[in-house]
Amino acid sequence: MSVIYDRDPCGLEVRPPEDGLEVWAPDVGGLQVSTRVQVEQALEAFRGCDDLEAVNPSSSGIARVNTESFIEEIEQKQSPPNKKPWLILVLAGVALLFVIVAAVLGVVVGLRLNNNSNNNNDNNKTTPAESPQASSTTTPPISPSKPANAVHAGSGIGITGWWTGPSSFTIRLVYQGQDGYLRLMRYHSGDGKWSTLAIFSDARAKLGTPIAASCYNIPYYCFSPITSSDNFTQVEIFYLNDQNMIQEWYFREQDSASPSAQTFSGSGPMSPNGWKVAANTRIAAYWPSVIFQDERNQMQEAYDANLTWVQSSVGLQCQNGSSFAEVPYSVNAGRFGGDKILYQRDDQKLILQERTNLTNKLNVGAPPIILPANGAMGAFTIPRYSNSTDGAMNTYILWQDSSDALQMTWEDDDTGWRTSSTPASLGKPDNGTGISCLTATLWTVASLPSDYSTARCYYLVNGQIREVQYDGSNWLVIGNVQLD
Repeated sequence: MSVIYDRDPCGLEVRPPEDGLEVWAPDVGGLQVSTRVQVEQALEAFRGCDDLEAVNPSSSGIARVNTESFIEEIEQKQSPPNKKPWLILVLAGVALLFVIVAAVLGVVVGLRLNNNSNNNNDNNKTTPAESPQASSTTTPPISPSKPANAVHAGSGIGITGWWTGPSSFTIRLVYQGQDGYLRLMRYHSGDGKWSTLAIFSDARAKLGTPIAASCYNIPYYCFSPITSSDNFTQVEIFYLNDQNMIQEWYFREQDSASPSAQTFSGSGPMSPNGWKVAANTRIAAYWPSVIFQDERNQMQEAYDANLTWVQSSVGLQCQNGSSFAEVPYSVNAGRFGGDKILYQRDDQKLILQERTNLTNKLNVGAPPIILPANGAMGAFTIPRYSNSTDGAMNTYILWQDSSDALQMTWEDDDTGWRTSSTPASLGKPDNGTGISCLTATLWTVASLPSDYSTARCYYLVNGQIREVQYDGSNWLVIGNVQLD
């Protein structure tokens, strides 16, 4: 019997604290089994937090007056009514005059203060997109000139995919729309068309978030039998929230031709860890590893070990806002943490570090590239030989030079690294955006072939997602991803 792993929030609990009632949702970590109702109805519980503040009545600024002593003092000082009544009238008139003058001054000062306050409030107003709490309390703003599903100008692009047979494959692409929501796109080689698979309105991503994606077949990864009812592939999406904490969102889909094929999605077990990262970090992922940058510009890695995320410092100093890429070292080595990790060092040189398994130390295999600061870069690998799981992988790096043109550096034999220019038709990535390239996952039933059909890269050109492919000899422009 196989197990479908799923997560179900623990629900809400009402606690009576000292200062009144509050609604508390306990932290949820790890994977849990969904209830039958949730699985059948695909229901998910999401939680939010409202910061309510009660004003202390004692701090209202209203002074209390002892009326009894006040009355007693007046009575003691009152003169008999038959003694000098004119003096009393004069004093009363003077007091009344002071009261009138004070009231007039109070009104004038109050009006001026109120006018200044209104001006300050107008100057300090922010849109929901500018407020750091906007994504958790309001719907992100939609540009009046673009539809909600158009790509946000600063959106990252997450790309992953898998082979479904000897000559067929499928791709999943993640981006952020104008409305701030993460969107998952689907492509299959059978029809050659893109379509929207899901919109994650509860993911709470910050505007302009970096995005990375990876995937794996659940029973294959968990060494469980694959059956018609237990053949789910899980897409993992990594991004940042408004607090610059790295977040995980999963989308689980059944590999079935049936129109009633099941899907599930929700926040992943990495999210509650609260791992703070650099505000301008980029993210790279190849299952089961995720690479990002901390606030000290040190490279960090999160690794899924036995369905639990473990974070560790890689010990590499990066350029602030460095691009990252992560690809498998070989087919077999990649299943044991054998990866090639590319990043921009603090001297702006592009560095490739590689390891044959997770416990091995990273070794330098640097191609001779100097990137502009925060230059865009992506990479992919293809098995060099067919039917060779332990053979070398051809490695290709697509990067942007100081003139914004795209260059390719590659290693596909034993002669070392080479660099060549690419056709101008590939275009120039928009300023400040990245390049995401596809290496199909190893964690699937179909093997990773020596085939360039999935050798594709994605980046923004004039606000649209450009898709290009390398066929082993030449670059081809497939076009812009059609958003439905």
